[in-house]
Amino acid sequence: MTFANEITISDVTSTVSIILVILGGIFGYYQWRKSVLLKRAGYINDLIEKIRTDEYIKDVVYMFDYNKKWYYESFHQSGELELKVDKTLSYFSYICYLKRQKIITDKEFDFFKYEVERILMNQQVQDYFYNLYHFSKKFKTPFTFKYLFEYGEKGKMFDDDFYDKSAYEKSKKYHRYLNF
Repeated sequence: MTFANEITISDVTSTVSIILVILGGIFGYYQWRKSVLLKRAGYINDLIEKIRTDEYIKDVVYMFDYNKKWYYESFHQSGELELKVDKTLSYFSYICYLKRQKIITDKEFDFFKYEVERILMNQQVQDYFYNLYHFSKKFKTPFTFKYLFEYGEKGKMFDDDFYDKSAYEKSKKYHRYLNF
């Protein structure tokens, strides 16, 4: 048995073709990956821009940041203020949902982490959540801002009194503005 060491033009063109296909695949993957990253960056930017430009969200974040008093017994009949606060909390709950579902990465969430944690540390928000939490427990309904609340629970942002239904009787920190 003998082997001939001959390289034909068809062997060379086949090898070059395979190399070109591999390089084309690598280049295509690189372009696709770059396109996906740009779309993600655009999506994150859109989320950030909404916080900065939406009148309701912008006003409420400012109100939270500067610890303005807003949660009183009359809040639940206030109309526009309740709408503004609920829209803002829903939006940040949505962002926490995106993080939980791994739709946005931890690095991308860092753009929102400050606002989320400032919101959850706000005593007025905690009082509002206290009322919503016990109200939803009484009526066996889901908590309105589920993902924002769960982020706060995971970060241990709620004290033990928060979970005590009668804490409003012992502490000035919590009030009973809803029927629970």
